[in-house]
Amino acid sequence: MKTLRRLSFLLLIVLSVAFGTGQALGASKFPEKPVTIIVHAGAGGGSDIFARTLAAAYEKEKLLPKPVVVENKPGGSGGIAFAYVAGKKKDPYYMVTAVTSFLTTPLMGLTPVSLKDFTPIANLAFDEYMLMVGPNSKFKSVKEIIDFAKANPKRITVGGTQLGSSDSICAYLIEKAAGVQLNYVVFNGGGEVNAALLGGHIDLAVTNPGEALELYKAGKVKILGVFAEKRLAGAPDIPTMKEQGVNATYVQNRGLCAPADIPADARKVLEESLFKYSKSADFKKYCKDNMLSEAYMDGAAFGKFLEEWNGRYAAILKDMNLIKKK
Repeated sequence: MKTLRRLSFLLLIVLSVAFGTGQALGASKFPEKPVTIIVHAGAGGGSDIFARTLAAAYEKEKLLPKPVVVENKPGGSGGIAFAYVAGKKKDPYYMVTAVTSFLTTPLMGLTPVSLKDFTPIANLAFDEYMLMVGPNSKFKSVKEIIDFAKANPKRITVGGTQLGSSDSICAYLIEKAAGVQLNYVVFNGGGEVNAALLGGHIDLAVTNPGEALELYKAGKVKILGVFAEKRLAGAPDIPTMKEQGVNATYVQNRGLCAPADIPADARKVLEESLFKYSKSADFKKYCKDNMLSEAYMDGAAFGKFLEEWNGRYAAILKDMNLIKKK
C-alpha cells in the first residue's frame, strides 16, 4: 500500500512538472540554437546579400533569441543547397533561399527534390530585372537590338549564369515577344557575365538591379530597359521593355523555405520573425539600396505563389526545350 502511494505521489510530481508549467513532456522553446540559412549561390551575389543582410538585422534587432547564421552551398544550379535542406526533414533549424531556380532546377531534373520537400516560410521582396549593354555598345535602345536581331538571327550574344535561370528566361521572353532569336552564352556567375560585358565579349546581359546598380552609377554599363510593369522609382529615366514595344515583364521573388514537416510552432516563430523583419528600417533600406520591391507573403500565401509559378515555369521551360514535353 505504501509503495502504491509512493508511486502515485511520484506520478503527480511528474505530471505537475510536465503540465503545471504549461509545457508538455519533451517540449522546448524554439529556437534553442542558431538557425542556419543555406544560400544556394556563391558569396557576393543577390541571394547572399539578401541572407547576410537579414542575419545582421536579426542580430541587431534580436528578432529571435538565437542568432541566424549564413552558409553558402553553391553548385548544381542551386540543386546542392536544395537537396541538402530537403534532407533535413522535420528540422526547423534550417532554411534555404528560394528564388527562380528553387522551382526551375527541380523542373529541369537537376535535383531529385521538389516543392513537396519544403515548408514555405515567407517571401520578402521582388527583383525587377534589367537589360544592359557595355559602355561602348553600338546598341542605344531596345528597338535597335530588335531590328538587328530580326535581320541577324542568333548573332546577338546574351550572357547569363545558367539555362533556366532568371536571365535566360528574360532572354526567352524577349525572343517570344519580339519574334527574334538570340545567342545565350552561359557563364559561371554574375561576376563573369559583367566582366564579359565590360570587355565587349558579349552584346547584352540581363541582371537584377542589385548586381547592376554600382556599374550603372559608375557609368560602366548602360541599362536600356527594365522588365517591370512600370518604371522603377530608383531609376525613373530607364524605360520599361513594354514602353519600347517588347511585351516582356518579369520579377524574381526572394523568399525562404524550411524542410518539410517542421513543427507548426517553429514555423509560426520563423514566419512571425520574418514579418517583423519586413517592417524594419534595415529591410526597407536593403530594398531601397538594391532597388527591390517590398513583397511580403506569409507561408500560406507564399506556398500558393510557388505552386502557381511552378506551373508557369514548367510551361516556359518546355517551350525553351529545357524539359521534356509530355
